[in-house]
Amino acid sequence: MSDPMSSSERRQLQALEREHARLLAEQERLQGQLASRAAYLGSHLQPPGEIARQFEEAADADPVDRAQNLNEAAGYWAMAGELERARRMHLAAIADGGEVAGDARVWYAEFLLEFGDAQAGRALLDTVLAEGPDDFGIYESVAETFEAIDAPDEALHWFDAGLARLRLTAPDQEFELYRLAIGRSRIRESLGLPEDSDDRWAEQQREGWVERLTLDGRSAQTHSVATAVFYFPEPEFDAALRRWPQLREQYDSHEEHRESVEKRLRAMDSGHDTRVSPATVDGLAEYAAAGDGDPAQSKTRAAYAAELSRLGMDIDWPPGRNEPCWCGSSRKYKKCCGRPN
Repeated sequence: MSDPMSSSERRQLQALEREHARLLAEQERLQGQLASRAAYLGSHLQPPGEIARQFEEAADADPVDRAQNLNEAAGYWAMAGELERARRMHLAAIADGGEVAGDARVWYAEFLLEFGDAQAGRALLDTVLAEGPDDFGIYESVAETFEAIDAPDEALHWFDAGLARLRLTAPDQEFELYRLAIGRSRIRESLGLPEDSDDRWAEQQREGWVERLTLDGRSAQTHSVATAVFYFPEPEFDAALRRWPQLREQYDSHEEHRESVEKRLRAMDSGHDTRVSPATVDGLAEYAAAGDGDPAQSKTRAAYAAELSRLGMDIDWPPGRNEPCWCGSSRKYKKCCGRPN
């Protein structure tokens, strides 16, 4: 019995079967990535009250970090709407006297500003400002809080004070100076003030930092103007170092990796649609193999970040100051990656 199909038709059928198999494999790969992404996002879905209790338990268990954990608990009780409990945690953190990133008094003052006792919050911040802290992050954090509550004049005052203090005490901290200057410039623009020499310096610095801090001097561009930055969440980071030991030459620790991503994002801020692309080891390996790339090379990871962004598997940056941090820590952004060291 003769074959009713011509050789041309058979070739077309075989091509369709190959394409069908390829699409099934691609579907399976994307399902795996989506499952990993869902698990990553799941870390942000814990009720804030539950997270607050976890920090309170950690405060009881660890006297050394008690103040920090009480401060974290305060933030999550505020998110849960338990404002009186949040207030008590803030006061306990201050009374403890232990180390708190960014000064426990500042976090309490910001709480007061955001939740109804602005006069007391401002008075406490005046005390802190009179001491002349050397931590640039305090100036930036307070300025951004005033910006968030629509008090641009006070925001500008803190940016000005921070910039002046840092230039006096630590003129070699170039990135920190840039961060204060670019924030100051943003506020001045919102107030309709004419550009001055510091505004021009901030813009010049922004261009330089973007070039220095993008991977290999290149931005991972999607088809639009968005810039997607590659990021390994902590479990994936550990797995990546086991699979590709040569990455240890680029990353000493996950904390360093996370801080470098935040620094790159901050340099790109203003003028960029900036996103984070959390990656998986398996996803990166498959992407690299399909394109004959090397996962240990930053250009491959940057391209994969752009592909994740194209597929919608990225995270908008920056999150709100009181929202969960993009890094997956479950901490508030302003108390995690949004709190520069």
